[in-house]
Amino acid sequence: MVIEAFSAFQEEDKRAVTARNSDYIKDITLAMANKLDEIFSNSVKSIEALAKLSSDKAAQNLLNEVYLAELEKIAQFDHMRFTDANGKTQTTSGDTIYSGDKWYFSEGMNGNSGIFVVMPTNTSMAYVVFYAPVYVQEKVVGILSSSFDEKTIKRLLDYKVYGASASAGIVNTEGNSFISLETMKIPQTTVHGQSRYNFKRFLYTPQFDEKNRNKIIRAYTTRTPSSYKFNGDTDEIHGYIAPLQTIPLCVYSNFPIDAAKDLYSMGIMAGRMLQYLLIGIFGGYIAYLLLIQFFIRRADSRENRLAGYIAKAESVIARAMIYVDAENGTFEDLSVMPMPFPKKGFLKNLEKGFIRMNDDLQNGDDFKNFFKVIKKRKALDKIPSVIFKSPGRDGNIEYITMVYIPVQVKLNIVYKAIILFRNITAEKSKEIEANQKLSYALSAAREASKAKTTFLFNMSHDIRTPMNAVTGFTAMAKKHIDNPKMVKDYLDKIDIAGKQLLSLVNQVLEMSRIESGKITLQEQTCDFENVITALMTTYGTHAESKGIKFTATIANVEHRFVSIDSDRINQITANIIGNAIKYTLEGGSIECTINEHPYDREGYGLYTLVVEDTGIGMSPEFLKHIFDEFTRETSTTVSNIQGTGLGMTIVKKLTDLMNGTIDIESEKGKGTKITVSLPMKWSKETTSDAMDKNNAKTLSLKGMRILLVEDNEMNREIAQELLEETGIIVDTAEDGDIAVEKIRNAPPKKYELVLMDVQMPRMNGYEATKQIRKLSDPQKSSIPIIAMTANAFEEDKQNALNSGMNGHLAKPIDIQRLIQTLTEFRTN
Repeated sequence: MVIEAFSAFQEEDKRAVTARNSDYIKDITLAMANKLDEIFSNSVKSIEALAKLSSDKAAQNLLNEVYLAELEKIAQFDHMRFTDANGKTQTTSGDTIYSGDKWYFSEGMNGNSGIFVVMPTNTSMAYVVFYAPVYVQEKVVGILSSSFDEKTIKRLLDYKVYGASASAGIVNTEGNSFISLETMKIPQTTVHGQSRYNFKRFLYTPQFDEKNRNKIIRAYTTRTPSSYKFNGDTDEIHGYIAPLQTIPLCVYSNFPIDAAKDLYSMGIMAGRMLQYLLIGIFGGYIAYLLLIQFFIRRADSRENRLAGYIAKAESVIARAMIYVDAENGTFEDLSVMPMPFPKKGFLKNLEKGFIRMNDDLQNGDDFKNFFKVIKKRKALDKIPSVIFKSPGRDGNIEYITMVYIPVQVKLNIVYKAIILFRNITAEKSKEIEANQKLSYALSAAREASKAKTTFLFNMSHDIRTPMNAVTGFTAMAKKHIDNPKMVKDYLDKIDIAGKQLLSLVNQVLEMSRIESGKITLQEQTCDFENVITALMTTYGTHAESKGIKFTATIANVEHRFVSIDSDRINQITANIIGNAIKYTLEGGSIECTINEHPYDREGYGLYTLVVEDTGIGMSPEFLKHIFDEFTRETSTTVSNIQGTGLGMTIVKKLTDLMNGTIDIESEKGKGTKITVSLPMKWSKETTSDAMDKNNAKTLSLKGMRILLVEDNEMNREIAQELLEETGIIVDTAEDGDIAVEKIRNAPPKKYELVLMDVQMPRMNGYEATKQIRKLSDPQKSSIPIIAMTANAFEEDKQNALNSGMNGHLAKPIDIQRLIQTLTEFRTN
């Protein structure tokens, strides 16, 4: 009889544990759904903020993989992409893919932001994509999108129950698994070695009865919450499914089998011990045993209830817990750690205590609203919570989240509940850090925009001055067209103004190329003394014309022939000496000295250029920023001198590129001393490549037949006139396709050379060159072709050579260089 009684007791205890587990897994699943909704909602807000932040970058066509990678790191997404208005998508890895057929692309281009779910396929994992439009001047120019991949979402679904690891799954409205759950899966296919599972097929296995199968199908189809159960391998498994509010998916979770087995085992073990005890004393203590059993069951009931509450707290990593008797308006502190209020009392006292303790750090209205929910006793769809700041044990401020979870609800009225406390300082710190990074990025973008705006403002005078000279002297030349002397004087001044304007443009473009990393050193054997002597001669004449004493000394150069990029050496030297001449007044002096010193690398020497002037000098404050872009010292003297504020920036960048150093000493009103030190490799050759080029024989170009390909009528007229003045016979073509046809249909040897523009409307110069090289006539297909284009950078020269051209000349046309180049080709 005793055995049967205890067997019945164990069955009853098992049913009670099962019911409690069902309630517990419901709370966990609802909390999990709320957590995902909150994360996804915040992610949409983040991508919207990043899209606004990226507007300036999009306007400048700088939304590249480097910028996207920075955003990805700041916002802590798995992936970050930008899709332009044509559907072309740029990724952080540098790949370009087409996304114009995606649903969210049309939504984003219509100015909408939101969330897009990518279900797993045979070739890709599952993703949740967040997108927002990027505006430039109130026009959508593309979509910025980010995503969490399957691995990240799986980590969000993990939790623990009574120490046992568990996880939740996600299913869509058609019953297909977005994230599969270990206990509810049937293999469907394989992607990269990872199994995919069909959720709906599992429902039709013998483990489910029709009632529970229909409950789950109805839940994920209509996106309503529901409990369910099914037969496991050994025991009945209870679960719960709840919809997400942000996307058309449902979260489902099952009470872990291991945890359930542990609870059942504990009950069975306790029951058997009691059985053995009662059997031993059954003869004389049956009545006493029944009485003890009554008290034990009541105590066990309370202990099991409290154990369930503690387990719930542990599952969300709670730091503290308060048991709430909502029916009677009382509370009991069940926390292990000490709390700053009594262990028991009335809820109104607990509310006052929280407001009083934290009012200096947190608005008390948040606590009032939180406890108002508790007092109303109405069960809500969402779990009420409040985040507040509180001083920690070490005196530092901590962020705490307080969550109210009903645990006994009847007819939508809460009778019993718990309040959980969790320290979220680490998570909040990451959120604050991410916001700070976004703020810093925004500030940096604004500073960059401000710097460029300031630069354009400061440059306005320098650009308008030569432009004013060009337009003004042109008008005066027209007015005095019958006076050749005055016209020549005006044309000379127009030429000077044009060169000033070209210098301004070239420096701005050069800085852009340096910043983008497109500059590479083109080293060749040069006579270093000749390079420097040529520069000194040029700038010495310029200095003397301003009444400045100019001296240049090559003091100690043992190895004259070195392997260097002479163009960059010229650029560095020209900027430094040019500045010295600019800022030295009449009667002043400039001294240049060249030395060679030992270097710690075999086969190299350290060459130093020292330029010392008696000019106006610089203030210590400006000297700190002399290498900053677009920076010029503001003074009455300097404001009248042409400049971009980029010269010394370019010098510094080029010096660093050549592994050199630059040192500047300056004093206001006394002058400046600049020392540039560059390591240079000694060359065994004793002739200069540059010298060889200059030694080319000059031949007459009279009668030379050239095809000039230029789409711009004005440029074509200028080039034709300059060429014909030297006796060259010029034929013209207005586009690349016309040039190809003219050469194809021309008699043999009609043209000796082609001057080819690059950017033309129908067929560009590169494509035209490729078509000419494919002609069947060897003489025509091998005709020399020289690019004559405004694309003047080193990479443009390389592109010309790669397309099959033989040379490159930059616009505006330098007639001397043009004639020299044509002479070299005619000689060859």
